[in-house]
Parts: sequence; structure tokens; C-alpha cells
Amino acid sequence: MKARLKYILIYYLFWVLLFVVQKPVFLLFHRENSFDFSFLEWINVIVHGFSMDLSAAGYFTIFVAVLLLVSSFFKENKLLGKIVFYYTAVVLFLVLLICCADLYLYSFWGFRIDSTPLFYLESPKNAMASGSWEMYLTAVLLFLILYLSFLFIFRKLHKRFFLISDRSVWSLIPLSLFTVILFIFIRGGIGVSTMNAGRVYFSKSIFLNHAAINPVWNFIYSFTKNEDFDKQYRFMESGKATCLFSKMVSQKEDSTGVFVLKNNRPNIIFIILEGIGSNVFGALGGEKGVTPNLDKLSEEGIFFTQFYANSFRTDRGLIAVLSGYPGQPTTSLMKYPNKTQNVPKIPLSLKNAGYDVAFYYGGDENFTNLRSYLLTSGFEKIVSEKDFSSKELSAKWGAYDHILFDRVTKELNEQKDTPFLKLILTLSSHEPYDVPMAKLSNPYLNSVAYTDSCVGAFISDLKRSRWWDNSLVVILPDHASRYPESMTNSDVNRFKIPMLWIGGVVEKPMKVEKIASQIDLSRTLLTQLGIDASEYNFSKNIFGTKDPEFAFYAFNNGFGFIAPEGEAVYDCDADIVLKEDNKTLTEKGKAFLQSLYDDLAKR
Repeated sequence: MKARLKYILIYYLFWVLLFVVQKPVFLLFHRENSFDFSFLEWINVIVHGFSMDLSAAGYFTIFVAVLLLVSSFFKENKLLGKIVFYYTAVVLFLVLLICCADLYLYSFWGFRIDSTPLFYLESPKNAMASGSWEMYLTAVLLFLILYLSFLFIFRKLHKRFFLISDRSVWSLIPLSLFTVILFIFIRGGIGVSTMNAGRVYFSKSIFLNHAAINPVWNFIYSFTKNEDFDKQYRFMESGKATCLFSKMVSQKEDSTGVFVLKNNRPNIIFIILEGIGSNVFGALGGEKGVTPNLDKLSEEGIFFTQFYANSFRTDRGLIAVLSGYPGQPTTSLMKYPNKTQNVPKIPLSLKNAGYDVAFYYGGDENFTNLRSYLLTSGFEKIVSEKDFSSKELSAKWGAYDHILFDRVTKELNEQKDTPFLKLILTLSSHEPYDVPMAKLSNPYLNSVAYTDSCVGAFISDLKRSRWWDNSLVVILPDHASRYPESMTNSDVNRFKIPMLWIGGVVEKPMKVEKIASQIDLSRTLLTQLGIDASEYNFSKNIFGTKDPEFAFYAFNNGFGFIAPEGEAVYDCDADIVLKEDNKTLTEKGKAFLQSLYDDLAKR
């Protein structure tokens, strides 16, 4: 029993050692970047990337663990030793091949290796055209040195510790337990979020974050998430799609005819509400008595009454709000850190204009690669569940909304006199709707009412603070929820949401009835502030005099398109029109989606 358990532990640690060593090798190889950082930051690369190393090592150990489990029933295990050795020799070859390729490709691409190189192998000549023979020679030599060195180490370990010569049914229990632990390491823990590249991000430096990523894990993961984006949603000839799309984006000759703020450098607070749509928002004709505070506030500021979410999940909604980038029907941009680093972001635009930017969330910042997106967005401070005490983390998803808002209020009292952006992402109105309040019998409505009360209290405190007179508070959801439950996921009303601008800097209360969506916030806000918004290619200025008026949203492999002349809803899976007030709306929606995936492929 002890022989099997000792061997599998040594075997696992061998892979962990290899992946840990890979990190300083990567840093040394890219010394033109890494030598700008301190020794402590090098250590942080290893420390923060360690969980991903454990996950990657688990992938290659699990097969051997299963073999050892089976061997517990057999007396003769000489063949097993050979199988394990040659399996490891082959896998080691492939692993180091990936690592060495990653070292060189990073110099060209600026992101860790994924499945992309395989697409270029269809044309080997062109694939190798970027490198010199010296580069390929040194790459081969480095690979051979690493492979022979680690193969030698493994051979010594295998010979010394593979002492399995009889059967041992008693070893089933510890080996089974170890196998379960391996699966936990592979998954990245037992929490809500699974292992993802964003989990190892820790620095404002993209290079250090990249260095912490395990290239083999990233390569394997890319196959589960890889999308041939430029081949999806080919509804029409490219030229026609481009022509239609060009008429749907912000017009260069347009300029805002309406300024709604008293000055162009207010402090800005974003409150992004978890899953609150128009059907539960009284001021938009939804359920009465659920959002009394927000209903009242809608009369005090700029209330957008024909506003829509672009997608149905938080990861997509955040990018729509902050980057002006539409949600996709079949994937999430947030899952691709190498792409999210290339999209524009409101926080980064504001930071470049002199703003301090901070993010507040009561949940797990690693969920769906959120952390990687936040760091590349320029956030200097990220407050998440790790920053709350165990007593404060009493909800399943983390800290209740009132605790989150209290944290923001406290830090506002300590805020320096510098223009700032505070982004608050709520979570209490997310299922299972567990909140410390019992006002309404419906759990979802009760959770919304609770969040509404938290927003109301926060705004009341803000009005009494020194910040109110020069603050703009932008309140909108990340997406809506399917309420009532009988509503289909494709229903237009499923995506209608409120957006409200309030604060002492707002010129006067007004209702804006122009059709718009989350992606339009970036260009609209930045234009009001006099900040260049030209890189937000999908965004329109809601207050523009010539910008087109429409909203696009994506549901699970389908889309909706809303304009003054009507609505169109299209199911891409079934290739059928679900609703069509005007055929041109469906065609515009197809052109928009096709152009979106063309852009996604290039990011």
C-alpha cells in the first residue's frame, strides 16, 4: 500500500516541479521584459501561478493514478512499470515541446500559447517564415536539453520509487482519495469558479500576469473553448455585411447636440445591478412596490426608458457596459484574456484622463476570468470577497449588498480630492436569492427589493457627503432575469432594462426615449466628458444627432434587433425568424452579428 501511495505522490510532484521551473525559464528567456521587475515580483509569478501548475500536473498524473488503482488487484506489475515510464516519456516530450514553442511564440504574439499554432500548420512554410534558422536551432537545442534533463530525473525517480511487486487491495482507499484530490486540483478547488487564466492574474503588468500562466494548461484549455469565429454566422457576402454595419455605427461627422452634465470632470460611480430587468422595475411599468427607491430616483435624474441589455450573463454584460463590446450568442469574450486585453475600456479611458479607478464586488473576482479583464481595464484597486471577513461573507456568492455598499461608503470618506471612478457590482439578486430581508413572498422579487433598499441607503449617504455636488452615478443592470418564468429567453422584454444617471452634476431631470443598449454607454459618457471614444467601434452616442437608433442583443445562439420601426428576433440554431416586424431588421441583425464575429476573430 505504501509503495503505491509514495510513488504517485512522487510522480505528481515531478510534474509540479517541472511546471514551477518553467516559470523562471520563461522569465529568463524574456529578460528584456522580466529584468525590469524585482526579485519579489518574480517570486509572485511562481506563487500566483502555482494553483494552475497543480491543475496541469493533475491532468498528467490522473492516468497513472488510475493504473495504480487497477494494479492493486494484480500480483505481477512489471509491465505496469514499463507502461508508466514510456507514457511519461511521450507526455514529457509533448509538454516540453509546448513549453519551448511558447517561449518563442510569445515574442511574436504577446500571449501564452493556445491552439492557434495548429491552424498555421496547414501551411508549414508560411508558419515557419517568421523565424530564422538560428532561432529554430536554439529552440531545438533548448528542447533537447530540457527533455533529456527531465527524462533523466524521472528515470532516477522511477527506478527508485516504483517498488510495486504485489497486489494490495488496502491501497484502494488512499489511492482513491488521492485521485479525488487530483480532480479538485484540476478543477481549481471546490468553489463556484473553476480554474481559468484570470485566477493567476495578480499584477498591473500584463507581462507578469502572462508569466504566471501555465502554457500547457492554457494550450489544453483552448481546445475546450476554441472558436473559429471568422467562419461562424456567415449570413451574407462580406461586403454587404460591412456596408450594412457601417451604417449602424457612430457616424464620424456626428457631434453631441445635448450636454446633460454641468461639467466634464465629475466623479463617477457605476452601480451595476445583478439581473434586474424592466419587469420588476416599477418606473418602467413592471411590478409595483419592488424597487421604490430606484423608482423615486428615476424622477430625479436622466432616465433612459428604451434601454436594453446586450446579453444574458454577467461576464458578457460587463464587457458590453465597460468596453462597448456586444455579447456573443455562443461564447464569452471574457474567457479569452488575449482578446479582452485588446478591447477598449471605460475605466482605462478615464484613468488616462487622470481618474483614480476602483472596483468593488462582494464575490469571487476570479469567476469567468473576471480578474484578468479588470486588471487590463486599469483598475488600481479591486475589492472582492478576499477583502471581507468570514463573518461578512455570509451569502453563498460572498458578501451581501449592504456590506458591499458600506465598504464603498467608508472608502469614499477617505477618498482623496482626485477625480475618481468607483464601479460597484452587486450580487444579492442572483439565485438562490438568499438575502437578509423578508419583504416579499417571491424569492427573486424579495432579493431585488433588498438590493433596491441597499442602493437607496447608499444614495442617501452619498447625498449627505461632500462628493454629491460633483458626482455622476450611473445605475444599470448587467443583464435582466427571466421574470416571470414563463418568459422565453429570446423575448425582447427579457432584455429591456433601466438605466439612470443621477447626481449633483446632472443638469436637470429628463426622460430619454431613444432606443439604445449597454454598448452605447461608453461613447455616450465619454463624449459628455470630452474624452476620445473613437476606439469604441460598436458604441453609439445616445445624445448624438445623426447616430442611428437601435439595440442589438444576443441570447443562446440567437439575436434580437430593436429599432423605431419594430423588432426582429432570430434563432440561429433553427435558422428561423421568431419575430419580424420588418424584414430589414432581421437583415441588419444578421449583418451586425456577422461583423461582430469578424471583429472577434481579429482581437
